[in-house]
Amino acid sequence: MRASPLTKRYGFGVHANSEGKIALYGVGSKEYSKLIKDPGIKKVKAMRTSKK
Repeated sequence: MRASPLTKRYGFGVHANSEGKIALYGVGSKEYSKLIKDPGIKKVKAMRTSKK
């Protein structure tokens, strides 16, 4: 999911819980804001595609 265009191009955040379930959140949503502000959640940037 980190290499998906959803995260890199279309502005979605991906959240995965301890059960392995994932959820997509729009960057402008209230849920996304709550997750970003939570210090207990590890944040990882989307992967950049390398075309060299």
